[in-house]
Amino acid sequence: MQYPQQVTSHQYNRFKNGGHLPRAALFTLSHKTASSSSNFRLIAFGAPRFCNAHLVVEARSSRNTDATQPSPRQTPAQKVHHVSDQTGLHQRLDFLCQHGKLEEAMEVVDSMEKSGYELEATAYNSVVSCCIWRRDLEKGDWLRKHMVRAGFDPPGVFMDNQFINLYMKCGKPSSARQLFDEMPKHNLVSWNAMIAGYCYNGRYVEALKLFREMCVMEAEHPNQLTCISVITSCGGFGDSSYCYQVHGYVIKRGFVAYGPVGNALVTMYGKQGLLEEAEAVFSNLLQRDEVSWNALISVNSWSQHCDRAIELFARMQQEGIKANEYAFGSVLKSCAATGNRTMAEQIHTLAIKTGFAAHPIVGTALLDVHAKCMNFEDVKLIFANMPERNIVSWNTVIGRCMESTRIIDGLHYFQKMCEMDVKPDDFTFTSVIKAVTEESNLKEGKQLHARAIKGGFHSDTSVGNSLITMYSNCAQVQNSFLAFNDIFEPDLISWNSMIHSYVQNDRQEEALSLFIDMRHLGIEPDEFTCVSCLAAATASEWPEMGRQLHAYIVKDAIALNAFVGSALIGMYGKHGAIRKAELVFSKIDEKDLITWNTMISAFTQNGEATKALQLFCQMKEEDVEVDNYTFASVLAGCADVTAAAQGRQVHSQILKSRLVADTAVVNALITMYSRLGCIDESAQLFAKLSDKNLLSWTAMISGYAQNGNAVEAIKLFNQMQSFNIQPTGVTFVAVLTACSHAGLTEQAEQYFDAMTTTYRIAPAYEHYACMVDILARTGRLQDAENFIMQIPYEPNAIVWKMLLSACRTYGDPERGRRSMEKIVALEPGDSAAYVLLSNIYADSGKWEDVARIRKLMKRNGVKKQPGKSWIEIQNTLHEFVAGDRSHPQVHDIHSKLHELLEEIKREGYQPQTNLIIDDEKESREHSIFYHSEKLAIALGIISLAPNTTIKIFKNLRVCEDCHTAAKLISKVVGRTIILRDTCRFHHFKDGLCSCRDFW
Repeated sequence: MQYPQQVTSHQYNRFKNGGHLPRAALFTLSHKTASSSSNFRLIAFGAPRFCNAHLVVEARSSRNTDATQPSPRQTPAQKVHHVSDQTGLHQRLDFLCQHGKLEEAMEVVDSMEKSGYELEATAYNSVVSCCIWRRDLEKGDWLRKHMVRAGFDPPGVFMDNQFINLYMKCGKPSSARQLFDEMPKHNLVSWNAMIAGYCYNGRYVEALKLFREMCVMEAEHPNQLTCISVITSCGGFGDSSYCYQVHGYVIKRGFVAYGPVGNALVTMYGKQGLLEEAEAVFSNLLQRDEVSWNALISVNSWSQHCDRAIELFARMQQEGIKANEYAFGSVLKSCAATGNRTMAEQIHTLAIKTGFAAHPIVGTALLDVHAKCMNFEDVKLIFANMPERNIVSWNTVIGRCMESTRIIDGLHYFQKMCEMDVKPDDFTFTSVIKAVTEESNLKEGKQLHARAIKGGFHSDTSVGNSLITMYSNCAQVQNSFLAFNDIFEPDLISWNSMIHSYVQNDRQEEALSLFIDMRHLGIEPDEFTCVSCLAAATASEWPEMGRQLHAYIVKDAIALNAFVGSALIGMYGKHGAIRKAELVFSKIDEKDLITWNTMISAFTQNGEATKALQLFCQMKEEDVEVDNYTFASVLAGCADVTAAAQGRQVHSQILKSRLVADTAVVNALITMYSRLGCIDESAQLFAKLSDKNLLSWTAMISGYAQNGNAVEAIKLFNQMQSFNIQPTGVTFVAVLTACSHAGLTEQAEQYFDAMTTTYRIAPAYEHYACMVDILARTGRLQDAENFIMQIPYEPNAIVWKMLLSACRTYGDPERGRRSMEKIVALEPGDSAAYVLLSNIYADSGKWEDVARIRKLMKRNGVKKQPGKSWIEIQNTLHEFVAGDRSHPQVHDIHSKLHELLEEIKREGYQPQTNLIIDDEKESREHSIFYHSEKLAIALGIISLAPNTTIKIFKNLRVCEDCHTAAKLISKVVGRTIILRDTCRFHHFKDGLCSCRDFW
């Protein structure tokens, strides 16, 4: 390391006459002898790249100035005795400090104290200056204590100013302020050191307050150096009114003509985005040197006025001003931002000619511009030929590799950097950790974490945040939390990242608990926090937490923009509060596509397909461009008889759009047509889909299962496995459903075992329910009941209903009674259980038990849900209830039903009058034959063309009598009838049903 150069008296006199000193962060002037006041020594503190134009010119106090005067603890005789040794030691100490050898210098100081030698202030000054250069606060504090022990108490204004500078450069402005307040006397250098130090540490408000205090107290008059620091603080503070006030003060004091002050004003206005003012100051400068030009070029580059920066650079060349490394760096940055490769190459050539291409600043800028112009071969060549690479150079090449997804190249440079003993910094670790995060490379991520710990960067905020995200993406949420705990000063991004990590890994309760902890610590959330927490509330069983979050958003005036609003809509939609979701949607002023999509999805989730379609039409009217998610959401709402026609209309719009082959859209179409019973159309869409994904296969398998085509479902599942596509739990639900509907018990058991052993998928409740269903359907009632008792979850009403339904099929009243009691305990208001048990008793002729069940229903206030059936004819939806006589064609419908009754009786139909409690047999036959689905079938036969499939939808499970009648009707009229009930699709054709009488 090269220690800062000595500044001669000749250079200082040039400075007084308008010349320039060598660039340095801090200059301190001291007398060499008391009698020769013109002989000064200036020491430059800080490396050239930290140049901030702060200049301290200070004459040493009489006590600390004269090196020939004895110290307070020495007699003349002692001084003569030690003078030769002391002089040699002082020279040795000065030499060590000038060459940055701080540890050896401290050893000399320590040995001099132990040997009884007393240091002069000049010696302390050299060592403190070296501490400033090395940013070594610990050794600086030790020196201050040493000075007190040596009798320098207080050390004097000159040395106190040095220690202020040390504290500021070591990032301890509070310690510097404490020392400043304790000083018995201040001079101009003291004030300047404090103001410049605050500015250096980004404490711009404190810098401006201290400047005001300085002016009010009138202890010292601010000079040009004071103004430079104040101007710099205004640039960083972000309030343009202060900029104008300080500019006025500078004009009033007559400093505006001073080049460094004018340059600082240019930079100040540029940072505030006031480029016209910056240009005006630049134009009025009496002398414009390379620093002035660089200031204006830089501010235009920062403000994204890149073309103007390039233009200024060209003018600079025309006026004969030689560009320095900073000008080259700024203009190359502008070329990178605009992608101006041609100009970048011209500037590169100029940098080579002028010898600046080898400078680290210019070399780094060249790396950046060529990387952004996607010219990585040149990047590699430039980097390889750089004679001097600093940490910024390495970070640039690594960062650009990562940004361009050249992950392997980036990690290669990182490895090479470590091999060359270049220590990575926080930026390096953040870049490489982000890269392995995108690749979900846990092994590499853990190695980087270990390196960060070794280098002491694991507690850095930005590095810690990157580690949280990396572990979260690799499903290592516990390691995410450990990384979070290691951060020394977690910021809002840290909290947000950790909350998001919990949400991403389905740890909703921990996410919400962490949010509560965050609030208790007084940390104010932002919109990202709220959205993550709303996602947790949406996925969890804590709807109340979601409402509280909404109240917090309103109370703390967090903007209800599209981002936050969409999360609220999704949360309310998931928890069934659709009216509140609508209200939030109406209050969002600027809706984006996600907002529209989320609202449509909320409608479809809550069974409001009509409103979803209306909103879709509104989108089209307002020229909101739809995407694949829009179509998928609206198609989900069309998978219902009430919106079947609209679904086909949406399909026709898709055919005209650019999304006709989009996998997500085609998957939604497959699902829609499957749920409408149009399984052939689903199969055609699936066959034509070129880019099938797991959801495509699952949707088609599920479609076959719902429509009773178990053979095709299992065949497709086996085909999917042959393509090495790994099934999920949802896929197995579809396969097990297909086996259940077809009564394939043995195959279902094989698939259930394979799911857990071969594919390592833990069975969910839906898988257990499928197994209960298939055991019950195939008459293995005892096995089904035992299986329910072995489910590792609390059995719900659905599985007991499956068993109860099978008890009716196989005539097991006692087991049916037990099942019904379980259902009523879980869902007291569910009428289906009462009706099923009543039918079981009716089948067994136990009419007293039937009457008892009906009385129990009445006493408990349970009403049987009325059965309803729908049929769509020429885009008009017709609805029927049992015995309905409200239809305009009621006479034709009843006439057709009587005709059909006679025909199917000849085919062996016998009405199951035991399902009806009535004394007269004829009345029972009349009641059962006018069930809603039979009325809908009759309307279909008389209204639809002879070869048209009749499609009926019912809100309840189809009764056994209607099922038998529908099979025979399909045979006598030669028509296909598709009936969808709450269990499945029934495809009736030629007297048979696709369910094989299992439903």
